[in-house]
Amino acid sequence: MKFKIAITTAVIWMTSVFSTQAQDLGGDMTLHRLILPDAKWEVVAEGLGFADAPTSDEKGNFYFCDMRSTPPVVWKVAPDSKKTKLIDGIAVSGMKFGPDGRLYACAGAGKEKHIAAFELPSGKKTVLAENVAPNDLVVTHKGFIYFTETGKKQVTFLNISTKELKPADVGHVTAPNGIALSPDQRTLAVSDSRGKFVWAYCIQPDGSLTPAVPYMTMRTEVDQNAKSPDGRTPVYQVVSRGDGMSTDLYGRYYVSSAMGVQVFDPTGRECGLLPKPYDKSMTSVHIGGPNGEYMYVTQQDKVLRRKSNVKSFYPWLGPVEAIPLPVK
Repeated sequence: MKFKIAITTAVIWMTSVFSTQAQDLGGDMTLHRLILPDAKWEVVAEGLGFADAPTSDEKGNFYFCDMRSTPPVVWKVAPDSKKTKLIDGIAVSGMKFGPDGRLYACAGAGKEKHIAAFELPSGKKTVLAENVAPNDLVVTHKGFIYFTETGKKQVTFLNISTKELKPADVGHVTAPNGIALSPDQRTLAVSDSRGKFVWAYCIQPDGSLTPAVPYMTMRTEVDQNAKSPDGRTPVYQVVSRGDGMSTDLYGRYYVSSAMGVQVFDPTGRECGLLPKPYDKSMTSVHIGGPNGEYMYVTQQDKVLRRKSNVKSFYPWLGPVEAIPLPVK
């Protein structure tokens, strides 16, 4: 039965891609406008304990953390694929660069849970907030940090300059996990690992957030243990396991999930689902790397990438307006 459902899911996805290609209107962002036909998934790193926290800089360097190596290691992967150990001894579940050039990180997996900033290449560490339980974070050009605290059902605000630390939203998202900024830095999006929505907030000039709204609806897996009244109609789970997120210069949102990478346009409309490269849990997705043209995914023991019709942007350089996706 599971085998039949897997085949059916693949057929539905393939049919969706090709039918939307035929029906695509110039401004629509259907999945075929993301995928480059000749591009394949490439292995960036393998044999890892648990990969997470992908990010990159404007020079094309890519970074990630192996959270369960001994000790945990943050790696840097240069555009020529050379790998360098950058920071060791800290398990990082989310990291981003800030406007001051430092690398900001969520250290929520160890005994000492905190938000830290690292100077590069020295690796000098400064703890910015203690006694927090951060999962993932974003950093704006103003030096505002927003991070998810999944167990608290909370999105937390931290001002780098003033050290002000306060809840930005509590209780609206069941299990806030991944977090992402729109290119203009006016919208904050948060995935829910125990629900099926990605929630959105408007960022106010002072850093406060408007109330959360369910902006994107995630696809979920078929519940193998549930039966519909007619015994034929599939019953879907209510949990998407939405995890790490990213955005691109075209304004699209990318959300890692139980089913793979789910893609949405700037209005929250679904563009499509890109299935997982292989059968391991997916922890995050990131748009960046050389020329900002790659989609990276972290899947437990591997990091993979695929050249795609994407373009990265870098929040620390300032807000930018999303650009139209070129019509080919």
